[in-house]
Order: sequence, then C-alpha cells, then structure tokens
Amino acid sequence: MKKVILLFSIVLFAFTFTAEAQNCNQGAKLAKKTWQKFGPWKPDISLIPFKQSTKKIKNAWNWIASNGGANIGPRYLEIDGGNENGSITGQTKRTFVTHPSFNNNVKLTINKYDGRAKTGVVICVQGKDGVTTQKTSYIFPNDRNGKVKTFNLRNVKGKIIIVAMKNLSVGNKFKYRIKAE
Repeated sequence: MKKVILLFSIVLFAFTFTAEAQNCNQGAKLAKKTWQKFGPWKPDISLIPFKQSTKKIKNAWNWIASNGGANIGPRYLEIDGGNENGSITGQTKRTFVTHPSFNNNVKLTINKYDGRAKTGVVICVQGKDGVTTQKTSYIFPNDRNGKVKTFNLRNVKGKIIIVAMKNLSVGNKFKYRIKAE
C-alpha cells in the first residue's frame, strides 16, 4: 500500500507542473555580469568600437559555450549579428541575452520552423541600474505550422535585451531561428 501511495504522489507531482513561460531571472544574472564588464553606459560610443571592445568577452563566451545545444545557461544574441538556430526539447528552457542596445528600437524575430511544441516566450530588458522589466510575452501554439513572430521593442537604447523561451510540451520539440536587428 505504501508503494501505491508513493507512486501516486510521484505521478501527481509530475503532472502538476506550472505551464508558464520562463521569466528573465536566468538572463538577468548574465546581464548584470555584462554590465560589470561593460562599465558605464556611453551612448556616444559607436557600435564598431563597442564590438571590438567586447570581442574578448564574446570570444571567451563562444569558446566556453559555443552557443550550442550543450551550452548551460543563457546564450549570447548579437544585435544585427544574424540568426541563431536551435531546438528546445520537452519542458526545457532557452535564454538569449544581447549587448546593450545602441538603438532606441530593436526588431526581434522568432521563427518557429519545425516542431509541435507549445512554447512560451518572455522578452525583458535590463538597464545599467539592474532593474529588469518585462516588455512582452507570447505563446507559440501546439501545431506543426511554421510561424514567424516579430516583436518591435521600443525605448531599449542603453538596455540589455533578454529573451526567455520555455517549451511547455512534454514530448514535442520547438525548432527556431531568432534574430535581433
């Protein structure tokens, strides 16, 4: 009888998970570390010298994590740096963090090109003061049809953008391309 009660408790616990999109807490830690390495925000600095000054950070990040599937923790998403591809399997999360934006408006595009997973997306920004604010959220439906969702983020100059995605399905994949410009 004890085994039945234990088994029932485990099954009940396994199926009573919350089906919410990921929040930006994981990305917020990396954003704070980025602000520490970046130093004071200088809006008069141009993007090219900034990319050169952060090249060491980016190279170290890419060397350690390779921005691939085996990466633990958030991935780096470069604004105007092209697409990042990936796949999120059942009940797992993926977080992307950008460098501080030099533009007031950023267009973020997520393309669900394969998979059936229902997936939640939360987009937040973090300023130099460490305050993280949620800008928007969206849930990709559980279907096979490809879907492209574009988010127009306003008032993000001098802020780090955090994109947190969580696969809400148990056995389905979410294959995506993400781009910030």
